[in-house]
Formats: sequence, structure tokens, C-alpha cells
Amino acid sequence: MPLTKDKEKAANYETLFALTGDRERSWKLLMALPDPEIPLTESAEVIASVIGVSAERIISERASIASAFASERIETNVLYPEHPYFPEERGEFFPVIYASGNLELLKKRKVTFLGMPRPSMQGKSDALDALGCLMKEDVTVLLTLDDGLPVFAAQFLLNNSGNVIAVLPSPVSKCQDKEQAMLRGRIYASGLLLSVFPPSQKIERWLVMVRNSFLSSITEAAFLAEEKDGGPSWAVFDRVLASGGRAMLSSSMLEVPSYTFAAKRINNGALTFSSHRDLKRIIPKARKEIDGSDLFSFS
Repeated sequence: MPLTKDKEKAANYETLFALTGDRERSWKLLMALPDPEIPLTESAEVIASVIGVSAERIISERASIASAFASERIETNVLYPEHPYFPEERGEFFPVIYASGNLELLKKRKVTFLGMPRPSMQGKSDALDALGCLMKEDVTVLLTLDDGLPVFAAQFLLNNSGNVIAVLPSPVSKCQDKEQAMLRGRIYASGLLLSVFPPSQKIERWLVMVRNSFLSSITEAAFLAEEKDGGPSWAVFDRVLASGGRAMLSSSMLEVPSYTFAAKRINNGALTFSSHRDLKRIIPKARKEIDGSDLFSFS
């Protein structure tokens, strides 16, 4: 079955990225073509002279990637920077995003939820308090599906009709864990799955780092329920804080002597959460729609 035009374009981009390893360069090369939606086989010789690989390799790589797109079983939308649902990116540039589920959630106010793999009872309690507030305010929650608090949060939101966007460290159509596959299925039915990885991408551990960079890039407000010093949540939290976004952590973390990272982040401008009123400080305030796109500001 032939690919739709948006997936032909995606297959072209992923081919260039696979051969150059540079997202921005690949995107610029693609957009410089007369028609980015025509298979690269039409211009393989020209591209080969630009990126320094053979035309045969371009054709072969493109065929493999296109085949993976054609074999997808889950309905997936491809989002480009000009797409009305494409999220604003504040950090690293990701020009192609794959989305499965309810795209309308991308137009809602969003807060990213973060938490540790093995939380305490206090951490779970703080998470539930924060999630309850976000649901009350009709805020969409971005999260990973990592073990611990992220999965705990996703399940709570799904069980209580909350809005969930899961950012994945793999293609939306690939999952190695049965329980994860079931959770993704529930999110696909009522929420949204987001990934920057094409269906041709093999699942590898290092993809988590790329996933974190993407999540940081589309996060304008983050809430951290609990994390130990040096834990994985800080990678996203710190990038959000450094980029000028709002970042908040549970005040209970400051009461744990071994959690020195939390106090340091407060000194760097992070906010603390003790009540629903506190959390409202990081919830984006919706503005009127301008030129067909939602813009947000902080209250």
C-alpha cells in the first residue's frame, strides 16, 4: 500500500536523518527539495553529492524506512512545524513528531508530571494531591510511562477520566512489555501517545535520553512529586528550569535530609508545592486563539 503524502515526507526526513545524524540539517535538506513529499529516489543522485553517500545507499535506506511505515498497525498522525497541533519547542529541535490518539489534547493547557521509580508513601500522596488539582483545572498532564510515579500517575488519571499525553522512548507502534502495551492501549483510546521515533527505529536504552530532550523541549511547566538526588527526573526538571519554564517540586522533599538536590533547585528559582493554590502558579493561563493556534501565558 502506498504511503500518504505526510508519511512519504516523514520517510524522506528519517532517511536523511539516518544518514546524517543531524536533525536540523536533515530538515533543511528536505525542505530545500522541489517537493518534500516525493520519494527521495527521485533526487537520490543530487542528495548523494550533498551528504557524501552513494545514491544506492539512499535508495536502500529509504526503502527500508518506507516499508516500516507501511507496516504500521496503529493509526498515527505525523506532525510538522507548520501543523496546527505541533507543540511549541523551547529546546532541542524535533521537526517531525508522531502522534496517536486525541490530538485535541495538544491544544489544552499542559503540565509535565515527573517522579521517581520507587516512591515513598509521601511521594504518592503528593502526586495524588497535585494530579487532583490538575484534573480540577482541566489541565492535560504530560508524562513518561517509566516505572514508579509516572505509571502510577497515568493509571490514576485514566481511572478518573483525566487528560493524559504519554511521551515515549520508542516508536508509538513498538513496545516490548505486555503491561506497557496494555497501558499504552488505554492511553491511545482516550489520551495521546507522542514520539519522535519512526516505526523503523529499533528499541534501545539510549532512546530514553532523546525522549527526555524532547519532553523538556515541549514542556513549559513541570511538577516533580518526588526524586532522589541524581535520579532520572532531574534531567527534564533542570532543562525546564534553565529554559525559563515554571518548575515546581513537592515541599515534602525539602524535609528529607538526603534530598539535597531539591533545596539547590529552590535556590535556582524552582517553586514549592504544599497546596492546590501553590500548583496554580505553574498552570499556563489560556489566551484567546490567534491565527488558528493556542498561545499560553503563566498566571
